[in-house]
Amino acid sequence: MMQKRGNYQQPEATFAKEVTYRSINTKEPGEISPPSSNLNTAFRLIKEVQRKFKTREAEEREKEDLVKQDTLVLSQNKGNPKLKDLYIRPNIVTKRMTGALEAHNNGFRYTSVRGDKVDILYNNIKNAFFQPCDGEMIILLHFHLKHAIMFGKKKHVDVQFYTEVGEITTDLGKHQHMHDRDDLAAEQSERELRHKLKTAFKSFCEKVEAMTKQEIEFDTPFRELGFPGAPFRSTVLLQPTSGCLVNLTEWPPFVITLEDVELVHFERVQFHLKNFDMVFVFKDYHRKTAMVNAIPMNMLDHVKEWLNSCDIRYSEGVQSLNWVKIMKTITDDPDGFFESGGWTFLDPESDEEEHAQEEESEDEDEAYEPTDVESASEESEEDSEYSEGDTDETDETGSAEDELGTDEESGKDWSDLEREAAEEDRERNFDDSFDRKKAPQHKSSKPNKHSSIKSNHKSSPSKHSNNHHSSSSKHSSSSRHNSSRDNDKDRRKSSSSSKSKPSPSKDRDRHRNSHSSLSKKRSRDESSDKHKSKKSRK
Repeated sequence: MMQKRGNYQQPEATFAKEVTYRSINTKEPGEISPPSSNLNTAFRLIKEVQRKFKTREAEEREKEDLVKQDTLVLSQNKGNPKLKDLYIRPNIVTKRMTGALEAHNNGFRYTSVRGDKVDILYNNIKNAFFQPCDGEMIILLHFHLKHAIMFGKKKHVDVQFYTEVGEITTDLGKHQHMHDRDDLAAEQSERELRHKLKTAFKSFCEKVEAMTKQEIEFDTPFRELGFPGAPFRSTVLLQPTSGCLVNLTEWPPFVITLEDVELVHFERVQFHLKNFDMVFVFKDYHRKTAMVNAIPMNMLDHVKEWLNSCDIRYSEGVQSLNWVKIMKTITDDPDGFFESGGWTFLDPESDEEEHAQEEESEDEDEAYEPTDVESASEESEEDSEYSEGDTDETDETGSAEDELGTDEESGKDWSDLEREAAEEDRERNFDDSFDRKKAPQHKSSKPNKHSSIKSNHKSSPSKHSNNHHSSSSKHSSSSRHNSSRDNDKDRRKSSSSSKSKPSPSKDRDRHRNSHSSLSKKRSRDESSDKHKSKKSRK
């Protein structure tokens, strides 16, 4: 397929996008192979050339920003610090191989059993770690580099050398028993191997530190200060060192240098959540932030105490932030970012908001106290006026209107009140019928009795009136006539006083009168029985 391209120097030139070749697949007499096999061979050779070219281009791109290292100066001294039977991570090739690590004049050289060499210079080491095999299945030396080095056709900033201590895999089908001699012997040999490896690695580190005059110092993680987290896909134990936060057991490793950190922010810090996230913001704003996910909420105070001991500022919030956008905003205008308050936007409550809340709370307290006092004084005045009015009405009238309220206050229910009202109505109807026969002019003698009964529930002086009622019931009809006059006067006073001041129990009297009207019918039928009981009472 031919196509003309206008961007060539020669406009008449043509561009071949695809070329198809055909050949005979039949073998002629005397030929070793048919002509088509030549095309297959040519096709395979062309593909190999393309693959090599692409690989060389990728390596050149990797080496573009690669810092050139010094040449390793080998030491001919036979007493150089050396460790044998070490694995390297990441692997040089796909297959894992052992090798030896040896310290020379200006760096380390790792030589595999196949002959591959990896050089690490002292001046390129940013952090060196020695992690013993306490609680771990491997013992390792880890180097975090300033500039990446090239091996295995890739760049690497972290290089690790380790040895396995025990069996990482366990045969579950094997019968295991603690009292088995083989198991006890294996456990004893593993303890001896751990001790031997720990001694060898520690001796190597001390010799290197002495040879380099403390230029290289191996740092050991503090396991007791560790906390779980997920910097990548799996949850691992993050262990602080004197100047870093690391996880070296799982690969890829996680190494954060604390002197490069400007701020630590905790995300998703909420009471109902089990985990929170931890974001590291570096002093170099062009560097991507590092994040540790799924830290248990009960470790929040522990992490804060560790950051306080390292003098690192931290903040917390309930939401997850878009850090790519935030860092781009900062790098676009750093001066404007800090003029507008800088990192204060991460604080959940700034000092100004707290100050405003304190002022509002003080204003509310000042406005609340006098109203409380006034309301208390007004309530006390109303109570005193109401109590005085009640005592006056009770003393002057002794009416039956207050009795229902006192009965309710004393704890009587509606059935008791209805029964008492019915009995009183029966007695009053009987007295009216008896007075019509004997003395028709004494119709108002009953209210005296009624009022005296009601005053018995109101106050202590009512006892005297009740006794007076019991004694007055034994007198003749003349004394009843005199008392009825006094009661008429009292009723006129009570009616006048009730007009001047409304009684709070009018609704209750209506309820009681409705019950009394219903009970009148019953009292007519039982008037004869009551007449006999009244005579016997007199």
